[in-house]
Amino acid sequence: MTPLMKGFDSEVFDSQAVFRHLLNAMAYPGTISGPGITLACPDRIHPCSGALLLTLMDFETPFWTDLAPDSSEVQWLKFHTGAPVTFDPFDAAFALITDPSPAIDLNRFNPGTVISPDRSTTLVIQTHGMAEGDHLRLTGPGIPTQAGLTFTGIAPDFWEHRTRINQAEPTGIDMILVHKDRFCALPRTTQTEIS
Repeated sequence: MTPLMKGFDSEVFDSQAVFRHLLNAMAYPGTISGPGITLACPDRIHPCSGALLLTLMDFETPFWTDLAPDSSEVQWLKFHTGAPVTFDPFDAAFALITDPSPAIDLNRFNPGTVISPDRSTTLVIQTHGMAEGDHLRLTGPGIPTQAGLTFTGIAPDFWEHRTRINQAEPTGIDMILVHKDRFCALPRTTQTEIS
């Protein structure tokens, strides 16, 4: 792969399509969706992650990732978005986690402030598998009663940590969980409980 690997066919129309799907996913947390387009990405970036990050990031949104800064994946993201890489997760507007199996320390990311909750880091987490199920129960705004999801590759204590870091509303961390060409959104207002 090369850092100059092609991005969107049409930056305007493709990013608009992806953004519409993301807005719908944020409005209905736990709903599994596709990004609305097909995108070829470097090896360690799932197609859905690439589409979301190319849509969301620009030169004003520093990003952090668990990939090496000189990797072809990071160079591809920088080339197509202009977003600068930061070595401090707390300074990142967006964070791409390609391997969720090690413990993810959410305290490293910015939860925003009461005055500026929008300054928080949004996490894009690539899972090893994602499906509707009963392993994780979701409740909160946008969910009529409750929704259920099953993720592969994420440690159970991650969800407990997520609950703690999102208790002090309006601060917290929004998350987008991805598997290959599908994703679901978990805003900070969504409560999760392991069943």
